[in-house]
Amino acid sequence: MKRFPLSLCFGVFSLILIAFLTSCGKTSPKPPVDERLNKGHDQPTIAQITLTPGTLKAGKVFSPEMSPEDVELDNDHQKIELDQTSGQIKYTEGNGYVRRFSVESTTKVPNRVYLIQISYKTANREVMNAQLTSDEQINRHQHFFKQILSYVDNKPDFAKYKEALSFDYAYCDRITRKQSNGSEYVDANPIGLSGFIKFVKPATRVEDKEVTMLITLGHFFNSKFISSGSKAIRPFYSTVLPGADTDINMTIHFDVITK
Repeated sequence: MKRFPLSLCFGVFSLILIAFLTSCGKTSPKPPVDERLNKGHDQPTIAQITLTPGTLKAGKVFSPEMSPEDVELDNDHQKIELDQTSGQIKYTEGNGYVRRFSVESTTKVPNRVYLIQISYKTANREVMNAQLTSDEQINRHQHFFKQILSYVDNKPDFAKYKEALSFDYAYCDRITRKQSNGSEYVDANPIGLSGFIKFVKPATRVEDKEVTMLITLGHFFNSKFISSGSKAIRPFYSTVLPGADTDINMTIHFDVITK
């Protein structure tokens, strides 16, 4: 019987073992996930926007650094609900809902501000704000409040500079979140589900007393923060959002009382 050298047998065995392990370790590459098709949250379909009047407390000023404690809120409020479950935007009618907001400018009441809050529901009417403020989503979302000055060829012409706006806005989100140890903390991450707005125009008789606003919920596929390690965000009136898609657009009308 012919015998093969031990070293040759060992070498053949090693080659067979390597081939076996290599074949077992091979996996089919996973196709890349297109986040535009799967954003990781439900589609906002019903939007409820609540406007509550308030007054800046003595010694407080309207600024991006202001807090909810700076404002004394009134008891009354106005509410608009937009429903897109049918594929078309419809206003919710009935007691407690309006189609347009009525507001006072600072020319009438110098310290007048408004708390504007946004709540979303899915097509199944399930509240979904918590989806947008989850650990995975909160740094990807930011609301933008853009003023439409006119329409040119059926396209909105936006105010591109803050000085051209009839209003000012400050993000004032205060979101309760949990740390890894289970303790809770309040996060002031600027998403725009809650914020303050004041109307600084019209200041003259010739200026339009109606303000048309397009509220956009931007979904950033990387981060809403401008640079890594920074907490700087794009201005609230930004009309161009690089690296982002739109989750929902809402056109809201304000009738401004000046005197």
